[in-house]
Amino acid sequence: MLLLLNAPFVNQIKATSSNCKKTPPQSKGPFYKVPSKIFNNDMTNNGKAIGKRIKVYGKILDNKCKPITNASLDIWQANSFGKYNHKADLSRSRKDNDFFGYMRLLSNEKGEYNFNTILPGSYKVSKDLTRTPHIHFKVTSKQKQLTTQMYFKGNKMNKKDFLFKNTYNNNALEASIDESFRNLTYKFDIII
Repeated sequence: MLLLLNAPFVNQIKATSSNCKKTPPQSKGPFYKVPSKIFNNDMTNNGKAIGKRIKVYGKILDNKCKPITNASLDIWQANSFGKYNHKADLSRSRKDNDFFGYMRLLSNEKGEYNFNTILPGSYKVSKDLTRTPHIHFKVTSKQKQLTTQMYFKGNKMNKKDFLFKNTYNNNALEASIDESFRNLTYKFDIII
């Protein structure tokens, strides 16, 4: 099921920069699944999930900076302990039954989206490799599709993350903190 967002929060989104280079694609990873439940724009089970609550918002734009209406966004991430809510995640990291970890949204008539979640934890891929905290996005419009990952600007682990550091224009993958909001809020525009 899809959820069309039209919350007052989204109306506060300011115009984006005129630099509309395509957001770099990234792997969907092994833990993608199509969301099967009806979700609102809150992965935290009304704040019951363990971890630092955050809000993420942005716009879906084309390469001419025009908003894309009704783009479908599949969003997924690890919980605050670095564990995905997915049967293929066999790590010993702690599970959080109050954290959904997956959702599907639609951008509104201005291309805007927003959701509540928790700050994802990092996790080990192997003995020597650790993924920095990130959130996955799969964006689908009528003509285009993009799978990418959002990282948190200023996180020192980003520079060591093998996917982040090997992506051209990786600064376009970093969400910035929007200090105009009382709660911890990140802005992440996606250009497809």
